[in-house]
Amino acid sequence: MVLSPKFASPKLAAKILGARSEQRVVDILNTAQVVFGEHGFDRGTTAEIARRLNISEATIFTYFGSKRELCQELLHTWYSMITTQMEQDFPRGGGLRSKIEYVVTRHLNYLLQDKGFCALILSEGRALHGEFADELAELKRRYLASFMGALSDAQAAGELESQVRLSVVRDMLFGMMEHILWRSIESDETPEVATVSAEITRLIMKAIAPENDELRRLQKFHDEVTASLKRIDD
Repeated sequence: MVLSPKFASPKLAAKILGARSEQRVVDILNTAQVVFGEHGFDRGTTAEIARRLNISEATIFTYFGSKRELCQELLHTWYSMITTQMEQDFPRGGGLRSKIEYVVTRHLNYLLQDKGFCALILSEGRALHGEFADELAELKRRYLASFMGALSDAQAAGELESQVRLSVVRDMLFGMMEHILWRSIESDETPEVATVSAEITRLIMKAIAPENDELRRLQKFHDEVTASLKRIDD
């Protein structure tokens, strides 16, 4: 995924002055993504990033105050991009099952594009502090907002057990995916996303659907048919 400066934090955006400066930030962010993905945050260096770009480290520090800040900006930009895409593309129709499968498929595909960067996201994303931690928390909230709204709507419609806490469903779903991602990183094996998504969705739906879900669906179908016949009679 090629990172774009239009998703940068306000702090970084204020340092981008003109097209040349914008391109420089793009190059630094995307090269940092590769270097940190290959070597991790601790062993990845700004010197290596500068060497690959054929620029000085001082140029990097024109935009980023430190290696830590560069990593923070990298994570912020990435989360901002996928959050915007999720908000735009989240399916509005269909049942909860299809929406869960969409979220799982999209999330796994995002993170499995680059396993080294995936490891960076899963580890360094929890090490942020201060303003970046607050900004990232807000981006994560936005990233999950469409999914949480779908859960709420499903619960109101009786598609999800009324006693189930939505935060538990969220944590169960993303916890399962994180386990799969770490196993993929450690084993260097890439799972078949479509197969994994279908299996996770099946397990989640089995856990959260009301026990009388089949009866509920039949009752809903009966009510819809009755309403249609009544409109015809009228």
